[in-house]
Amino acid sequence: MKKALVIVVAVVVAALSWFAYLSSDADKRDQQAAEVPLITVMEILHASDLQAGVKTAVKEKNTQAIEQWLEQAVNVGEAANLSQQDLDYLKSETAKDYVVFNAKRQLYNEAFEARYYSLEEVESLKQQYPEAKDLFLRTDALIEKRDAIIRQIATTLSGSDVINEGALDEAKQQWREQAQRLDQ
Repeated sequence: MKKALVIVVAVVVAALSWFAYLSSDADKRDQQAAEVPLITVMEILHASDLQAGVKTAVKEKNTQAIEQWLEQAVNVGEAANLSQQDLDYLKSETAKDYVVFNAKRQLYNEAFEARYYSLEEVESLKQQYPEAKDLFLRTDALIEKRDAIIRQIATTLSGSDVINEGALDEAKQQWREQAQRLDQ
């Protein structure tokens, strides 16, 4: 009988120990989950309001405004419980360079679109925004397609395969008018 009692006590102690371990493990997991940030550094740096603010600051060449936007990014990071390493990154020149780089690419895209529809040159734009150099081939291809469409319109207007200057000017005017209608 004593052996049975010892075995029952041993089983009860083992069961209680197992439940204590599970409870402790669950508590650790809950604490770790609470420490996980709600947002990542990249989500902060790609937030639409931060990107728009930095883009405006870059356009206006206002370095102080860029710094203020990055300070707000750090504040968001602190509120989201980012690690010290992530907060240090948000405070770094690398983060500043990153958001400025992205802003310049956005500015290139906007300026290119305006020039594309208004039939203006883009070479000076490429010099102004070298950060977008990986987009240059694509934008050149778009310009070639646009010019081919304008030549097709001019060919139709001229009524022959030979495009005269008047038909080309009329085709360009139709292109601009269509672009304005799309913009409205």
